[in-house]
Amino acid sequence: MGVTYPDMNSLLEDSFSGEFRLEHFEIKPDNYRAIYRDQIPVGTYVVLRQSGQVVMSNTPMEKRTNDEFVENAHGHVLIGGLGIGLVLLAIQDNPEVESITVVEKNSEVLDIIQPQLKLNSKVRIVHADIFEYEPDMKYNTIWLDIWNTIDSDVYHEEMVPLMSKYRKHLVSKSIDPNRYINCWAKLNAKYDRPLV
Repeated sequence: MGVTYPDMNSLLEDSFSGEFRLEHFEIKPDNYRAIYRDQIPVGTYVVLRQSGQVVMSNTPMEKRTNDEFVENAHGHVLIGGLGIGLVLLAIQDNPEVESITVVEKNSEVLDIIQPQLKLNSKVRIVHADIFEYEPDMKYNTIWLDIWNTIDSDVYHEEMVPLMSKYRKHLVSKSIDPNRYINCWAKLNAKYDRPLV
């Protein structure tokens, strides 16, 4: 099944709140660093930044590193981190997805992004820290995507503990043999590999 993502360029307008800024940017043919090093094709994209650091964008790398989650999303879904809403919008109309709970720590992200998203009745957004959040149900699919940067320290100090915590909130394998839990870019973090 091919993954289809919404056109975030036309859905989202530039905005800011506190240290967060949402803005469109263009990769031009003479931007060799972006094209060759970062492998971002020429085009227009949207990016959410926190104090200048990229939180999330709709570049091909972001889409590629979220494909596995989008393809596996089913049943009751928990997402740690709203970002620009890219993966949320990609799964909300999937008939195999019954409900989606998004946990977002930063009120500024909610202020900027949530009003711009056309969400259906399956979606519930919770303003909370994913490290402290206590789910009130079991999930078939859990996706943790809260990191601006990744490395082996993030893997050991944050990803592993979060996976351990939320694995307890998965439905049992006997109920759903296809249950799914993962972190964005987990293997890249574990092995200190760059994202491209």
